[in-house]
Amino acid sequence: MIEKLLFGIGAVMIVEGLVYLLAPNVIKDVLKALDLLSIMDRRKIGGLMFVAGFILVLMVS
Repeated sequence: MIEKLLFGIGAVMIVEGLVYLLAPNVIKDVLKALDLLSIMDRRKIGGLMFVAGFILVLMVS
């Protein structure tokens, strides 16, 4: 169980690291766009990402 958790955390770190490595300006633009959204819209996006990730984890395991 702990191996799968560490694998998942490592995979997320790799993907996020690649985004910062390959497209740092895109991150800047995304953060500016997020700043324009209301808090409720940000929460909706977060909720959708959570549900999508949860479904993905269920499909894999």
